[in-house]
Formats: sequence, C-alpha cells, structure tokens
Amino acid sequence: MNRMGDCNSGSRTGDLKDLIKGRQVQTLDLRVLRRTVRPGNDHGMVLIVVLILLAILSLIGLAANRNAVVDTAIASNHAASLRAFHAAEAGTEYGFNRLRYLLPSTPIVTAPTIAGFTFDTFSVAAQPPSTIAVLTGTWAGLTAVLTTYNITSTARENTSNATATVTMQVQDQLIPVFQFGIFYQNDLEMLPGANMTFTGGRIHTNSNLYMNPDGSATLSVDSKITSANNIYHRREDRTSTQNPVQIKDAGGTYRSMTIDSDTANWATLSQSTSPGPGWGGTVKSKDNGVTGLNLPEPTGTLDILGQGDGSMYQKSGLRILNGTATNKDGATVNLKYRDNNYKDSHGNLIWDPGTTPGTSNPNVNPLTTTDTFYDQREQKTVTVAELDIAKLQNSTNAMAALNNPPSGQDAHVMYISSSDSVRLVNGSTLPDGGLTIASNRPVYVEGDYNVANKPAAVFGDALTVLSNAWDDTHGAQALSSRVASSTTVNAAFMTGNKNTTGSQYSGGVENLMRFLEDWSGKTMTYAGSLVCLWQSQYATGNWPGTGTVYNPPTRNWSYGIDMNHLPPGTPCVRNINRLMWRHVT
Repeated sequence: MNRMGDCNSGSRTGDLKDLIKGRQVQTLDLRVLRRTVRPGNDHGMVLIVVLILLAILSLIGLAANRNAVVDTAIASNHAASLRAFHAAEAGTEYGFNRLRYLLPSTPIVTAPTIAGFTFDTFSVAAQPPSTIAVLTGTWAGLTAVLTTYNITSTARENTSNATATVTMQVQDQLIPVFQFGIFYQNDLEMLPGANMTFTGGRIHTNSNLYMNPDGSATLSVDSKITSANNIYHRREDRTSTQNPVQIKDAGGTYRSMTIDSDTANWATLSQSTSPGPGWGGTVKSKDNGVTGLNLPEPTGTLDILGQGDGSMYQKSGLRILNGTATNKDGATVNLKYRDNNYKDSHGNLIWDPGTTPGTSNPNVNPLTTTDTFYDQREQKTVTVAELDIAKLQNSTNAMAALNNPPSGQDAHVMYISSSDSVRLVNGSTLPDGGLTIASNRPVYVEGDYNVANKPAAVFGDALTVLSNAWDDTHGAQALSSRVASSTTVNAAFMTGNKNTTGSQYSGGVENLMRFLEDWSGKTMTYAGSLVCLWQSQYATGNWPGTGTVYNPPTRNWSYGIDMNHLPPGTPCVRNINRLMWRHVT
C-alpha cells in the first residue's frame, strides 16, 4: 500500500507538474493570442478613427457650406443695402438740385424715378426763415435771410426689399446784394488810369478778377476780395507790365500783389501771412473754395428791370411809364401839386393856371418828358424823362403811392421808363426812409445826390453821372467846354456795362459810372455799392478812352451803405449751402 501509496503519490506529483506546465503553455498561448489579436484590433481602431474623422469632416463641411450660404446671403444683403443706400443718397442729391432750380418759387419737389427702386419716403421740408448774420464760411459776417430745408429720402430695392434712409440739411442763404462794395456777374476789371483807393465793402465777382492800374497809377483796396474763378495781376485786354496793387491783409496792413492765380501753389500762398506773399484770408478765389452767388434774374437779361415777377416794377408803389403815373393797383396818380410860392398880389395861393395874368402855371409837375442833350459816348442826342426829386417829395399823391407798396415789399420804391432815357435832378435831399428808383432805360444822375446818405439806390441799363456844372447846351461841344465841378453821390448803383472784347476795354469798375465831362482836378466823391449784372442793352457805346468824351476825376470812392438800413427793395443773391448729411441706421 505504501508502494502504491508511494506510486500514487509520485503520479499525482507528475500530473501536477504537467498541469502547471499546461497552464504555462496556456499562459504563453494567451500572450501569443494577444499578440495575434492586437493587429486586428488596430485595424478596427483605425476604422473607428476614420469614421470619426469622416463625421467631423462632414460636420465641418456642413458648417462650411452653411457658412458659405450665410456669407453669400450676408454679402447679397449687404450689396442690396448698398444699392438702396446709393439710391437714397441719389434721392437727397436730386432734392438738393431741384431745390436750387426751383427757388425762389415755393419749391414742390416730388421723389425721383430710379429703375428698380421705390421711394417709401421722400420730402423737402422748410423750417421758418430767420434773418441773422452768417457765422461760418466765405460769407461769414454778412446778414442773410436763412431758410433751412430738411431733405429725407428712403429708398427700397424692389427685388430684395432692402431699404436705406439718408437725410440732408441744406441752408438757403438770401444775401442782400448791396452788402457788397462791388459785385460783378462777369469779369471784374480794376485798371484805373489815376490813383484809386476803394475802402470797405466786400469785392466779389462770379467770374475772373483783373487788377492792374494803368501807367504810374496805384490801386489800393481795403476790402475782402473773392472770385468764383481766378484772380490776375494783369489786364485782360492786353499784355502789360504789372503795376502796383496794394491790398490790406487780415491784420490791416497793405501788402503788395506779387502773386496771382497763375502762380504755382497760389491756393496756399494767397492765404499765408507775413512774411509770406499772401493776405491771411482776405483774398480768395475758386482754388480756396469760393463759389458763385446765384443772381436775382437769368444771366445776361434785364428781367429785374422789366415788369415780370421779381422785377423792380413789381416791387414799386409808384410807376411812371411814358409820362403816365400809376400806383401799385394801376390807378392813375396825379403828380402835380400846388406850389406855395405861387401867390397873387394879395398873398393868396394860386391854383388854376392863368388866374393872374403873367404868373407861371402853379400846377407843378415833378416830371418833364421833352428835355434833350447830346451824349458824346453814345454819339447821339438823347431825350430824357426828367424827374425832379425835390418836387417829387412835394407831391402828396406821389408820396402816398410810394408809402403804399405792394404786399410784402418796401416803401419808397419807384419805377420809371420812357421811350429813350431817364434823368434824375435836384436829388441832393431824399425823403426820410430813403428812395430807390429803377428804370429799364439808361439813367443820368445830375448834380449832388443824397448828400445826407439816406438809404438809396438807382437801377438802370447804364448809369452816367453829370456834375453840378453840367449844361445841356454844351453836350455837343468840345471837351474843353464841358468842365465838371466836384460832385457827391451817395447811392447803391445796379447797372450794366460793355464787357471787354479783344482789345476793346470795358472801362472797368472805375468807369462803371460813365462820365461826359472834363473832371481833371475835380473830385468825384462816391459812397455806395457798385453792382454790375448785365451788359447794357440800350446805351451800347464802347468805352471811349479819355481826352475826348471825358477826363477822369479824382476818385474818392468807398462802400457807403448802412447794412442795418439797406436801400428799399434791395435784391438778394442766393447761396445754397450743405450743412449736414446723415445715413439713418
């Protein structure tokens, strides 16, 4: 048993070893198995990763596609919004330009038509006007009637319904023209043959300005100067040496004119201060942003001297046409009055003509229509409707008409026309409140006029000043027989000239007031405003030069208008200024 037992015991021991070995084998097999299985598992993981990556890429692709769609939509919407914005902006510009065209009539501006767009909102609305000083810009310091217009434009694109709103604020500046010392529509030439100084009052031209005295003369200007075109230190009609021109700078010091619009960098140099060549802002041209001022009538016409809307005729309370006087309503006005100097031997006033033998007609008429004299410049005899200003003021009926102007107009405006010309005499004293006289014909002012410098203006096709010494009988005689005496005139003049053509000189601003006498050694004292808007239609004789028709006076000229008391019926020039532009979001 022991041996069996011993035998049995040994067998079990071998089995156990074998079992252990078997387990080792199995363990080794599992390792092998793991090594065997792992490559298969890697392929699966790659597949999973690939699938995940494909999903991610798909998501990225979808997002990118969605973003592309969104970006395309955004770009499309932005493009549509831009188109709507540009259409709305075009609407405000259209409104601005229509406003400029329609004024001074009440502007009624409808929406523009732009293919593919509808204007949901379009309006040009005016704020109440106010009379105040212009505070900024070229015309700062002048008084103007300011009306602000708000232009609103909302445009919608029909295909996309994209909308945009743009607003613009515009200021209509009505500037009374007699606030300027000198104002020209066409070329302004200041080329005096004798020393000339012009002080006060701005000088402006809507065209070119030429400054160059003749010979040894000096031109001195103490005024702000603006030109909507160019400024030249030379003559227009011929090549000439540059002669002395002195212009006061912003500090009040006269500076010699050594540069002009032909000078390189003129825009900057002209605005420089000492020691530079410029005037520190008192001289400006188009290169400095100066623009033209719209006129109260179409360019080149005499509508303001006619009888249509906006004319001086329509503004007047007293109108005299070919010897017949009427008031604003067309009723006849008897200009005659009783002269208190006409009395009989008993001191009684005489009214009816011929009451007492030998007495003059006591029915005094301020107007005569048969006086004639010879005009050397026009080379013809002229017949004038002569208005005696002193007698006019004694006519109760005349003054009643002058004091009863058309609705909304100034008192003391009268219009006079004849088949030939008009002459104003005995005008040294004007009525309180002043007097404005307008004619579509050439006007002659004889003798001192408005010595006290009340608000006064004279309008005419052309304007000639005859001195206190003028004698009708000497008109056709030689210059030596037409000797002037010193004379004073205080009034704004709006008149015409003959523009320079080729070598034919216009006579310049120094001869805008025409002369027919020998003024040598005599002084023509003038205070007023010189405005030239047209070429003369009736007095068409060219400037004749000196020595035959006239010799120039010593010119003591200045701006002489009280801007707080402008002449009755002063017309305005118009400046339309953009104030603000805004895209409403």
